Amino acid sequence: MKKLYVVVDTETTGSKPLEGDRILEIAAIPVYGGKIMHNLTFQALVNPLVVIPAQITGIHGLRNEDVSEEPPMAEVFPKFKDYIGTSVLVGHNIVNDMTFFDIASKETGLMPLSNNYIDTIELAREAFEDGPFNLYGLARRLRIRDVPTHRAMDDARVTAKVFLALARYLGGLSEVGKFVKKWRG
Repeated sequence: MKKLYVVVDTETTGSKPLEGDRILEIAAIPVYGGKIMHNLTFQALVNPLVVIPAQITGIHGLRNEDVSEEPPMAEVFPKFKDYIGTSVLVGHNIVNDMTFFDIASKETGLMPLSNNYIDTIELAREAFEDGPFNLYGLARRLRIRDVPTHRAMDDARVTAKVFLALARYLGGLSEVGKFVKKWRG
C-alpha cells in the first residue's frame, strides 16, 4: 500500500521557539507513489506577531514589512493541520519544525500534531558514512540541481528530492519504514 508523505519546511524568526521565536513561512509538498505532487502544495506566509531580527532577515530575506499584512498563525495553522492530515511528515532536521508546530498548536488552541515523521538527516546518516549532512551538501552529493534558498517552498522542494533520492539509495520507499518515528510533542 502506498503511503502519503508530506515534506514540510518552515522559515522562522530564529531558532529558539521556547524563547519566543515564531514561524513566518510554512510550505508543504506531498509525495505519493514515489512522485512529488508539485500541483498540490501548501504555502503560506505568516505574520509572526514578533519582530524579525535583522540577522535572520539576512538568512531568508523576509522582512517585517513582508509579513505584516499576512494572516497570523491562528488563521494559518488550522489550514496547515487540515492539509497534512495523518500523512507521514518528512523534513530535514524536522524535529526543529515539529517543535515550532507544537508552539503553534498551543498558541492556537489546537491539539498538537501526532503525525509520524521521517528526518532526512537520519536517512543520510544511514546512506553515507560521512557528511556533510546539511541540505545543500546532500543535494549536491545526490546530484540534485535545485539548491536550498532558505525559503520554505524552495527548501521543501529540495528536501522532497533528497528524500526520494535517499529512499532509492536505501532500497526504495518500502525500506524507509524503519526510520518512521511518532511525534509525541
